[in-house]
Amino acid sequence: MTQIAHETDPDDIDPSAFDMIIDVRPHGATSARLQGSIFVRLEELLASPATVIETSNTRVLVTCDVGLRSAIAVERLRTAGYFNTTSLRGGIDAWRRSGLPLSGADGLTSVQLERYDRHLKLGFIGAEGQSKLLAANVVVVGAGGLGSPVIAYLAAAGVGTLTIIDDDTVDSSNLQRQPIHGIHDLANAKVDSAEAFIRSLNPDVQVVTHRTRLETSNAAELLAGATVVVDASDNFAARHAINAAAVAHGVPVAFASVYRMEGQISVFDASRGPCYRCVFPDMPDVTIPLDCLTVGVLGSVTGILGSMQATEAIKLIVGNGQSLLGTLVLYDGMRQEFTRLPVSKDPACSVCGDQNA
Repeated sequence: MTQIAHETDPDDIDPSAFDMIIDVRPHGATSARLQGSIFVRLEELLASPATVIETSNTRVLVTCDVGLRSAIAVERLRTAGYFNTTSLRGGIDAWRRSGLPLSGADGLTSVQLERYDRHLKLGFIGAEGQSKLLAANVVVVGAGGLGSPVIAYLAAAGVGTLTIIDDDTVDSSNLQRQPIHGIHDLANAKVDSAEAFIRSLNPDVQVVTHRTRLETSNAAELLAGATVVVDASDNFAARHAINAAAVAHGVPVAFASVYRMEGQISVFDASRGPCYRCVFPDMPDVTIPLDCLTVGVLGSVTGILGSMQATEAIKLIVGNGQSLLGTLVLYDGMRQEFTRLPVSKDPACSVCGDQNA
């Protein structure tokens, strides 16, 4: 039998000519792959090839992301006597760029496989998680300091529908911390400039805008149909209205707030843990200035907290990772310190307590 090459280009490979295809990516089981691949960790394959490959004459194609791990595997396998093994040169990346078919893509197009490639390589997202992101509807309340990084990263991540609620217009003082808006957007509605930003970034994302102030009277309607709500508002009345509507709809909320050089972030979900009012039951004294207009704020701090909110929203959508449910994280930008505080459901909470069951 003619010995096959150590490496073979995608265009020169007929997968059906091999007895088996082994994918040695550590995250392979959640990723797009060649039809018929089996997933074996590189360490396991090299430690005991006989438990995976039937005989030394078995024709084996080995694949990975870019062809490095598979090349190592083939070199070691040949040393062990498995001479009919070959590595897919350039890996799955090269296979995809050649326009060749992949399995396990969960309906993703070739363009989407390329765009979200770095997600597909993350075991906790993969093709299945990316499909969940594309099917999700995230409602973002506020398109300002927190909302800007939230909107930017969720749009880039491929969240299928972004619903943005904000009643404000772009002011020159916003540009210090709200990078989705520009000089050309001054005096325009923030929801309009946010929509233009998203459309220029990712055509996969459908944008729904509401140029209105979220209040108790309209919160339930505005939050209907959300997969996740991101509370990027800047006042306590809106936060309590968001919370009440989210509890009524059974939707989790990724919450954050910023004060000068400090911030706090958590996830609230009354079906599994505390809601916002469990942790913040009282409205603060309105005579104490807490808004950034009065006390100032460092723009990069809003970027840090908003990016963390986007991360929490993504974890909630894909259903992987440990969310901040039950934990309030305090951020001190002056010292670059994070403090984690446990928070719990209040049985006497006026919104989600036992009396409302």
